[in-house]
Amino acid sequence: MKKLFFILSLCIFVACTNQQSRIKGRISGSKGQLLYFEHIDASDIKTIDSVKLRNSGRFSFSARVKMPDFYQLRLEENQIISLLVKPAESITVTANGADVSGSLDLKGSFESENLNKLIRYLNETKVMLDSINDLYLRATEDTARERYNKEYLSILEDHRKYSMAYILTHTRSMTCIYVLYQQLSPGNYVFYKTADLQFFKIVSDTLGKYYPRSKHVIAFRKNTSRLLNDFKTQSLLSRADTIKKGLPEVKLKDLNGIVRNIATLKGKYVLLSFWASWNEDCIEQNLQLKTIYEKYRGHDFEIMQVSFDNSTVNWKRAVHYDELPWINVIDTTFPNSSLAVRYNVQYLPANYLIDKDNITILAKDISPEQLQQRLSELSN
Repeated sequence: MKKLFFILSLCIFVACTNQQSRIKGRISGSKGQLLYFEHIDASDIKTIDSVKLRNSGRFSFSARVKMPDFYQLRLEENQIISLLVKPAESITVTANGADVSGSLDLKGSFESENLNKLIRYLNETKVMLDSINDLYLRATEDTARERYNKEYLSILEDHRKYSMAYILTHTRSMTCIYVLYQQLSPGNYVFYKTADLQFFKIVSDTLGKYYPRSKHVIAFRKNTSRLLNDFKTQSLLSRADTIKKGLPEVKLKDLNGIVRNIATLKGKYVLLSFWASWNEDCIEQNLQLKTIYEKYRGHDFEIMQVSFDNSTVNWKRAVHYDELPWINVIDTTFPNSSLAVRYNVQYLPANYLIDKDNITILAKDISPEQLQQRLSELSN
């Protein structure tokens, strides 16, 4: 009898912790197309099932869901419906294949509804920003450009405020992971400021409490920990060498053999960049930086770029070939470079955006898109 009771209890436990969820519905106007049902892991997307849509466009999928998890429905044309599915949910999806996102009607999953609202809001913000950016590029007068730039920043700030309010009212929802990872373009994140770390910390601690075994939460907590450690590094660097009241010293020879010192750049915003000619990511980033440098070099902005090439010949050839116009210096001791240790350079490319006081670090490992946005803010 006890054995039977144990077996029944075990069955009930398994049923409660690993429940079947169903996603069904109708996507009209998509006859003959394949509809894929996919699971979004922390680092991969895996197809669970697929169906060829007929005249009715009806479909039905199911999955055993242990805890809230991310899935998606994807048409052959890569039109995607994002889902955040809870155990035992029955979700109904209705859409038109000609415009899935615009016609989407989703019922039975509060989290999925919120997720799609967030996605739509981000897409709307992107459209507005792209429109303003086009007007800015076509403008010929400085006053018009200044007006468009202010409007651009205002739209972006409105989006940030909306996202912050959402996080503070949905801290237990895994949709907050999506909110904090929003990108306006690849590498151009909505949340990029040092003060934004508080939101990462709040969401990381809360989700870690409620979903400690979720792969998404585990990955998010690891990234949050890395961001916080980077911030601590920045804080240490900003307080380093307190007697001289400056950053760790950078004194290296340039292309002509002349020693260049970062301390002489006080009074300018400086991007201290670390790279190597053998690193393709560095080469690609340099080409983007050239455009930004050309635009802001006359606005108290300078780049001091430290090469970790072991060969000065290869370094000079790369600088001349790509016509890198900023201050170029080299440290041939990498990977045993003391400078790399002092600036905590663990991968390339790496950089620090330094304030005019030659002490304060404004950002670490900032992307070209983020750099341009930051310089635009600083120049205003």
